[in-house]
Parts: sequence; C-alpha cells; structure tokens
Amino acid sequence: MRLTIVERISLLDLLPRQGNIVTLRLLADLRKKVALTGEEIEKYGVKQIQSEGGGVLVQWAPEFDKMRVDISMSDHEKGIVTRELTRLESAGQLTMNQLPLYEYFIDNKEPEET
Repeated sequence: MRLTIVERISLLDLLPRQGNIVTLRLLADLRKKVALTGEEIEKYGVKQIQSEGGGVLVQWAPEFDKMRVDISMSDHEKGIVTRELTRLESAGQLTMNQLPLYEYFIDNKEPEET
C-alpha cells in the first residue's frame, strides 16, 4: 500500500494501544513500518510546532504533501486497522485525516496518484 505522510501519521494515531500479546507484537511491527525514519524526517523537513490551542502540530515541506511511500502490511496487520476504522465509523468518531484510510481499507478504493 502507498501512503502519504499525513496518512502515515493518521494511521499511527489510529492504532490501538492495548490488546493481547499477539496483537501487541503485530502493532509494534506495524508501528515500525509506518513511522517516519530519521532519514525521512530530515529529508521531508518534518518538525513539531506548538499550536495556538496548546496542541502539537506536525509540519513538513509542502512539496512532499502528495508523495506516497510503499508500506507492506500482513493480512493480520490490515485486519487490526480495518477493525479500528470500523469501530470508529460505527461510533461516529472518524476524522477527516482518517477518511483516506477508511476508503482504502474499508471501501477498497485505491488512492489517487499525483
């Protein structure tokens, strides 16, 4: 699957933080695959800034907004993501940043390449 920076960050935020031992090991592997590497952080100019509301925002050089990176996932890892997206949608808690992930994992809609 090919993900943008914002999709990768959204996916990391989406992943559950607890589960059984098998799920936790799968999650640890998936987080490593999805997280930005030190090299990517430097290359894309990624930085955290304080928002006016007191939160933290992540920014990067705008020329990398639409760039996609291949991320391989096992069927079990995809299942974890699918279950979490389904749970959030059922509870009415999906965010706009999660919409492309929902469309890919649930609706099986391929992202538009730019």
